[in-house]
Amino acid sequence: MAKRLNTSVLAAGERALLKALVERLPASATPDHLTAIGLLGAAATAASLVACNWSSEFLPLAPLGLFLNWFGDSLDGSLARHRGIERPRYGFLLDHSSDLIAQSFIVVGLGLSPYFTLPSALFVLSLYLLMSSYTYLRVATEGVHRLSYGGLGATEFRILVACWVVFAHWAGPGLIEARILQFAGLDVVIGGLSAVAFVFFVFMVRNDLAQMDAEEQTSATIYELPALRRPPAEPRPDEAPHAELQSVSVQ
Repeated sequence: MAKRLNTSVLAAGERALLKALVERLPASATPDHLTAIGLLGAAATAASLVACNWSSEFLPLAPLGLFLNWFGDSLDGSLARHRGIERPRYGFLLDHSSDLIAQSFIVVGLGLSPYFTLPSALFVLSLYLLMSSYTYLRVATEGVHRLSYGGLGATEFRILVACWVVFAHWAGPGLIEARILQFAGLDVVIGGLSAVAFVFFVFMVRNDLAQMDAEEQTSATIYELPALRRPPAEPRPDEAPHAELQSVSVQ
């Protein structure tokens, strides 16, 4: 099983909260039930954000959907580990397939809402998929499952989405409709931030490859060292030296 590594801003507090919650879940709850709740929460988030095109009264459902997504997604693996019923291959595939579907729902729903633009949402989604792909590559090559980058993980992302839609609703449509030259101002800003994040990604891959190369070179050097030869044993005092065999020719 891969080692989990979470260095996000809220990781420590979240772990304590999840521990308290998982101990209070009913015995009938299963990890698969929680995964389903997470997916339903993501779908509810997307539906409520799109529905805001017709009425802002749907807006409160978006943070509720994000909370359900967090609840199900964060507790499914925690419950399995708490009860000792982990299924490493099945659980890994189910959990992370669900994550990809859920985040796609949330980001595309945000892009189709009146609080964001679809091009900006696709920028965000492409970066999410890029980092997810790299995360799974690191699981396969290093056995480490990195859950956060730059102090941000899935929980921080959900909070940012909730804060943004509330702020965008408060700011009004002028925030989304502002232009920079012939482009939407939001697209320019999100596109610029995405470019910076992509450069960060390239440098991160480069550093990880350099570290991995150094480790493998060191391992190969140690493996190829010739075996140390032992010095010949000194004869014991009580042992007489063996006489050399002489060849005798018979006439």
